[in-house]
Amino acid sequence: MKHLITLILLFFFTNIFAQITITQTDLPTVNDTIYYKMGIINNFDSNVTGANVVWDFSQVSFNNQRADTIISVTSTPIVYNVIFNFTIANLAFINQTPPSLGVGITVSDYYDFYKKTSSYYRKAGFGATINGVQTPVKYDYPELYFKLPLTYGTTDSSVSSYGLSIPNYGYYGQTINRKHIADGWGTLITPFGTYNAIRVKETVNITDTIFSESMNFGYTINRPVSYEYYWLANGMKGHVVKITKNGPSNIIEVRYDPLLFVNNLSNTDIYVFPNPAANQLFINQLPEGVKHIALTNILGQVCFNSQSIEKNIMLNISTLPNGIYFIEIKTSKGCFKKTIVVDNKQ
Repeated sequence: MKHLITLILLFFFTNIFAQITITQTDLPTVNDTIYYKMGIINNFDSNVTGANVVWDFSQVSFNNQRADTIISVTSTPIVYNVIFNFTIANLAFINQTPPSLGVGITVSDYYDFYKKTSSYYRKAGFGATINGVQTPVKYDYPELYFKLPLTYGTTDSSVSSYGLSIPNYGYYGQTINRKHIADGWGTLITPFGTYNAIRVKETVNITDTIFSESMNFGYTINRPVSYEYYWLANGMKGHVVKITKNGPSNIIEVRYDPLLFVNNLSNTDIYVFPNPAANQLFINQLPEGVKHIALTNILGQVCFNSQSIEKNIMLNISTLPNGIYFIEIKTSKGCFKKTIVVDNKQ
């Protein structure tokens, strides 16, 4: 991510990029499959937030991907159905990266169980094969992720705990203190689209409680505080972007649609700069076979349209109103898309 900009848009963009409200219809539902690209983001500034902010993640690089499939509770092993009945949970995730529960504890076939209503979205617990035994683990109080409806300024918290005896090990438990606040709204830019979004900051404190039978000794571990940042948008059935900040590491995941972007060119193939831009916009290293170059505003109006045979071109944008624009370059090898910000008052 090269740029993370706080930008006050012109008044005629207000109705398009305005504060939104997140409800249960904007969160995952049974039978949804959600695709994410993942990577490391090194220059994330968590303090850039507030009202009418532009978060630009269009230059993020990815090194992995995954697909989350949401299933019904009754589709999980029957031992979990009894504990996580319809009063406790109404959807489940197959967790592809189960958390570590400590040295000497093996974890596999991990399911997260959630309850979604018009008032909240929270985790009821999990089920996993722990040291070879299918084990349902219901939290004494659910872990609250989002209070609903969620608007700018919404805040809440929860304290959850669980404990279980583990064969040939002893005892393992956790206390999870999670606080969330919707601390920003504005425009979210990713390599795959631009969204009217709200940001939620989650502060997570976890304490592990452990008793080892072999050592006949018990102890607690206070984990370092971690932070999770979610960007939510209407109709997306889950977060569009999530950044997990744990110590110096910032892990980012960005939602994408594989059917729309399977033939797209990498954002590193063509260079569009500067961003934000004033008066002039440069497009360099255009490949052979360019069929179409278009610059449009957020209303879909075409501001520039050309078929270029030059490798490097310059666009005069000095007369364009300030705001968000989209570059689309179609070539014989695929399609390149990028979001730019025009700020001619620089």
